[in-house]
Amino acid sequence: MPRIPGPRTPAQVFRAGRAFQQSLPEGLEHLRDGYGEVSVFGFGPTRTHFLLGPQANALVLRNPDNFVFTGAYDILRPIAGETALVVTDGEPHDRRKRKAQPSFHRAGVAESTRMILAALDRAVDGWRPGQRLDIHGELREALRGAMLRMFCGDRLAAQAPFLIARLDEIHELMDYPLPKQLVAWRLPGRPRRRAVAAVAAVEDRIYAEIRRRRTGGPAGEDLISVMLAEGGAAMTDREIRDMVVSALIAGYDPVGSAIGWAVYNSLSHEGVWQRIRAEADEVLGDAPATPADVRRLPHTVRVVHESLRLHPPVVLSPRRCRKAFRFRGHLIPAGSLVAISEYITHRSPEAWDEPDAFRPERWDPAREGHRAPTPMEYLPYGYGAHRCIGAGVAGAVLPAMLARLAQRTELTLLTTRPRYGGIPALVPRGGLLVEVGETPGRGRNTVDTVADTCTGALS
Repeated sequence: MPRIPGPRTPAQVFRAGRAFQQSLPEGLEHLRDGYGEVSVFGFGPTRTHFLLGPQANALVLRNPDNFVFTGAYDILRPIAGETALVVTDGEPHDRRKRKAQPSFHRAGVAESTRMILAALDRAVDGWRPGQRLDIHGELREALRGAMLRMFCGDRLAAQAPFLIARLDEIHELMDYPLPKQLVAWRLPGRPRRRAVAAVAAVEDRIYAEIRRRRTGGPAGEDLISVMLAEGGAAMTDREIRDMVVSALIAGYDPVGSAIGWAVYNSLSHEGVWQRIRAEADEVLGDAPATPADVRRLPHTVRVVHESLRLHPPVVLSPRRCRKAFRFRGHLIPAGSLVAISEYITHRSPEAWDEPDAFRPERWDPAREGHRAPTPMEYLPYGYGAHRCIGAGVAGAVLPAMLARLAQRTELTLLTTRPRYGGIPALVPRGGLLVEVGETPGRGRNTVDTVADTCTGALS
């Protein structure tokens, strides 16, 4: 049985660690280029077997009984909680996911889209020609404010300054490079204490809101209300807290990453932004898009698909294997930490022509030679029972936000070589700097009129 490749000498370990210190994609590319599609790296509890490419995805994702989340995402337990979807499997996971599902289906998608576009409009209203701003940061903030309301309701959304400051303290540690983060979570230093204290402050407010609602406080249509609703399995306060906190952490950052990279890719390739605007003009006029409208924006949707391919929000997906298995001639022991990579898969020559090129037309089914990717070749939202619960919201919100920005803004990209950062979401380190131009004079209709349109489209 051949020995599993990987960094072993001090020099090799140093180079691999330095690559991961730069960014998660650079670390993965270093292992792939130096050791192939199967490698092992790390020490003690962080020792990980990396299985890269579509065949590895199929092995791991189509065998959920052997490759489990439990024990694979322990780094997130202090934040997400012991009952969060990302750290559980089987019936408990499925029961909690079913309970939360109404927030992420049909009417929930329509209301989420309306609220996010309203937050986007408020942000754009404050921009002025000649102003330079970090477009990723601006969009992330708009999403965060909207998602606080979507998940926590009006009462907690009114405490946004306090909650956002605490969320920033949590992300300060979560955005450390992977080697530094793994060490920081295990040492009782200031970064860990600060993040744990911030988690406690956020959950105190959420627990107080849950108690208020249980004792007769008015309910709403947010995620807390959905989790408290009668029918189906009853949820404990801890389960509701874990669902809401993990939805906040795993909501605005991946979506903010995705829309930031979509803007970057659109602005950095000639004619793409202008075509998005022309399509929005033809289909929407001045109005913001509804989920039903998104189906009539094929070019914008293709831009989003291609941007998610090149810059998937999630770069790496770990699992813990219960039983030993073989892959490409190598025996992986039972209990091993195993990781597949969306980022490496989405840039694999095995699955994609010109994998590093931004080509939205590859998603056009009418194009000669078009081949739709398999679920193992394109998986920005995951696969199977653990597929992202917010995939439906993201599928509507991302094209709608991109179209709205093109309707309302003229932007010039100033960041030409963004560096990767962020864990778990892939974010542009240092932001994406743009200069605001003269507005196109479109898209001034109030976004709140979308509510009636959405209701009609879903009836």
